[in-house]
Amino acid sequence: MQAKSICPSDPLIYNELGVVAYNMKEYQNAVQWFELTLTHTSSSPNEMWEPTMVNLGHTLRKLKQYKKAISYYEKALTFPTKTLSAFSGLAYTYQLMDDFEAAITYYHKALWLKPDDQFCTDMLTLALETSCQSTARRK
Repeated sequence: MQAKSICPSDPLIYNELGVVAYNMKEYQNAVQWFELTLTHTSSSPNEMWEPTMVNLGHTLRKLKQYKKAISYYEKALTFPTKTLSAFSGLAYTYQLMDDFEAAITYYHKALWLKPDDQFCTDMLTLALETSCQSTARRK
């Protein structure tokens, strides 16, 4: 908070306060800090703010605001640098919404970036199994 009093208009400080709040499981506060970060950027959001958008997506997912989380992950993916975190966050959010087709698609995209990612590998397996079971029950 001392850094905020020294330079109250620096969006990086707000982002860090959001990360601290997230790590303390204070998700509502984290959302406020991340949103404040994006409102204090000097121009329209650019690639520099992709981590903030992903962080906001993760936080909204924790709050079960899935559609809003998806919108931030999708915004993060509009930049040239595509990150594992954005793809895996999007995949996991779709999986939580029982949209297994979308989840599977995004886990594949995440694994294209990092083929040995254990979380995505495990969750892709679970999504495929659950999707197959759901299809079998409908028949």
